[in-house]
Amino acid sequence: MLEVIFFESNQDLLEQLKAGNTPLIICPSPKVADNLRSLVPELEVITISKWISDHLKKLGLKRSRKSELMIKLSAVWKHYFPNEKTALFLEAFELFTELRSYTLNLELLAEFFKELDEVIVKSVLVFWTYLDQEKIIDEHLSYKKVAESKLHRAMWFIGFKHMSGVQIDMLKVLSEEYEVEVFFPRPVFQESLPNDWIGWMTEEEPKKSVDNDLKGNIRVAVLPKGKANIILKKFFETHSNYDLVLASTQASLVSFQEAQKEKSFFKTSEDLFTVEIEILFIELKKILKEKKQINIDEMLGMLLAKKIEASKKGEYRKYKIIELTEIAVKDYSEFQTSIDSFAFDIFQVIIRLNAPRVSLLSLEKNIERSFLDVSDLDFRDDEKPTVLLATGSMGGFRANEKILSEAMTKALRSIGPIKRAGLDFHFHKYELLSILAKKEAALLIEEQVLETDLSWREILKNFEAVDFDLGIKYSIKKIQDYLTPKRKTGPFVQKNYSASKLQAFIDCPQKFYFSYIDKIDNRPEERASLSPDELGNLEHEIIASYFDKNPNKSDEIDLSFHRKICLEVFNSHLTTGKLILSETEKARAYNEIMHYSWNGIVYLIDLMKVKNSRSIKFEVQLNSNPWNLVGSVDCILELNDNKIIVIDFKRSSAAAGTKTETMEFRKIQMWVYLLALRNQGFEIESFGYLNLSDLADTNLIFETDDTQKLLSSSMATAQEIIVKAINDIQQIIDYIPAPRESKVCHYCSVNLFCLKGGSCE
Repeated sequence: MLEVIFFESNQDLLEQLKAGNTPLIICPSPKVADNLRSLVPELEVITISKWISDHLKKLGLKRSRKSELMIKLSAVWKHYFPNEKTALFLEAFELFTELRSYTLNLELLAEFFKELDEVIVKSVLVFWTYLDQEKIIDEHLSYKKVAESKLHRAMWFIGFKHMSGVQIDMLKVLSEEYEVEVFFPRPVFQESLPNDWIGWMTEEEPKKSVDNDLKGNIRVAVLPKGKANIILKKFFETHSNYDLVLASTQASLVSFQEAQKEKSFFKTSEDLFTVEIEILFIELKKILKEKKQINIDEMLGMLLAKKIEASKKGEYRKYKIIELTEIAVKDYSEFQTSIDSFAFDIFQVIIRLNAPRVSLLSLEKNIERSFLDVSDLDFRDDEKPTVLLATGSMGGFRANEKILSEAMTKALRSIGPIKRAGLDFHFHKYELLSILAKKEAALLIEEQVLETDLSWREILKNFEAVDFDLGIKYSIKKIQDYLTPKRKTGPFVQKNYSASKLQAFIDCPQKFYFSYIDKIDNRPEERASLSPDELGNLEHEIIASYFDKNPNKSDEIDLSFHRKICLEVFNSHLTTGKLILSETEKARAYNEIMHYSWNGIVYLIDLMKVKNSRSIKFEVQLNSNPWNLVGSVDCILELNDNKIIVIDFKRSSAAAGTKTETMEFRKIQMWVYLLALRNQGFEIESFGYLNLSDLADTNLIFETDDTQKLLSSSMATAQEIIVKAINDIQQIIDYIPAPRESKVCHYCSVNLFCLKGGSCE
């Protein structure tokens, strides 16, 4: 029988654990297991990793670690894809391991594979086939092997914040013969979604109950920015027995240094080997650059010599890294006879995985308090009074979440639960509320964190803040709301929509208002420097003029002709604009536009040759379309097969955003262009941004063997987002400040006066 047991609090859980004969308890990590053992020493507690390893050992089997798989699969992959880059292997490998967590049945992934690049799909199939043929047991196959074993007894799974599809399958198989119970906090379950992993094991609906919300007063002291260490020192003078919890999911040594260490216990991870890894591989890559390839035996000989030298000098960290490299080379030699740059890239990843894990901790005879972070709170003894510290530098509760296309999500959701960052946050919220609900608890929070971090507003929404006087005199900046009285209520009819207009609205409604409704330009008419957008426009103009006026477009760049264009465009702008530039500023601005435009011209000449393009056009206007989208595309290359390449120029990668931001539709400029161009009947070969400041920044160009497939899977989503933004603009009444993320405020005209989604004091 498989049953989910809900508990309201740690105390409720302990009462259930002590109620009768407790079977084997399985936890996700050593930290959770240690906390449970300290609360109830009589329990038999084991981590899932140890439990799996023990069972495999009884069956005469062994599980391969991630690093072992990577070294073997990289060597096999190199045989099939000798010309592909390391990044593609790493992407395929990570996807492979993730897909194995959903299912071990390859046929179930057929729909998901339709959404992937062909090389990625072939790579995953190569990996999968190799594991099957060699009968290698990875983490996910180990769950299946354990489920097939008959060496079990009743078991309880406690402390899991996520279970993969393969783990859930294991539990369901085991539950056919054994008692299997999964313990889960009810307050988190009530915040969960039906598709979250816990929903795969219970038929109960996750219904939110207002009555179960923790309420009451909480003592809050607002700290001046950068003064947490001073405040904590004063606090511990009168509250020496309080434990300190840092509001971070992974506090570093720097974060722990906010507090005095005397009579305190803390533990934090420390990386002692990164520098040694970097130094070693810089040396090895210099040798590789000269030789192009290194024979395996020669490589092992060099490493042996370096190891002897490190031993003589007492450089033991270096010795360890060389030893790990030696092991990696020997494993690699089973499949390849020589080492190239790809192998070095893989070795570095593997050595980082295998390097010893090191922690720093305090050594005190008399310990009065512990310093913890949010990840330490699982089943912690919460009888001690606690102070919670939140500063802007700690990072809060942000979690990385892999964003998949709608089709990908749909394909995976039918197979197993998708890990969700929102559920992780609800676990953190539950743990923090269990602290804050206690009368003696206190929250020390840096000024403006409450206003700018939505997580804290969600956590504290049912609490009444009581001013906590620490007996220290300091001033807190008072924020005054200047902008709300100046905003008029909408809606304001818009005749058309540019990419920048839609992006501004998606980024923040108030930014949109002061950019396009009540337009504010805080730049003086007479300026002593050129703004970033002016420099960008000049660089665009120079690139376009060069190709328009130069009859030999596809030849090598004509430096004298380029210089002539630069001078014409730059001097014309200085004459017509109200600029008061010093000679130094003139030289700086001219050097930038000359250098950046040169980059763009060189790139386009090379691209025209590679693609054998028949023409190049600049500032191509978008024709009429059903969405009233307007604007112009910086550059379009027309190819001989009637397809086009769409390119937008950017002065820097910051202006373009990342490839991830585009594919997650957080940056929609390119999607606006593609939507309008496809409506005009164009077939798109490739598209992307050209970073004029760095031609090596190739991550921004979206070029695949099947761009049409990529567009088909993404354009529907892009169109939905664009249409929704247009409809929202047409209907919005109050343009509140609600920045999508903090960096969208950097180039906002009202940044200095904005509450950024917060409230004024």
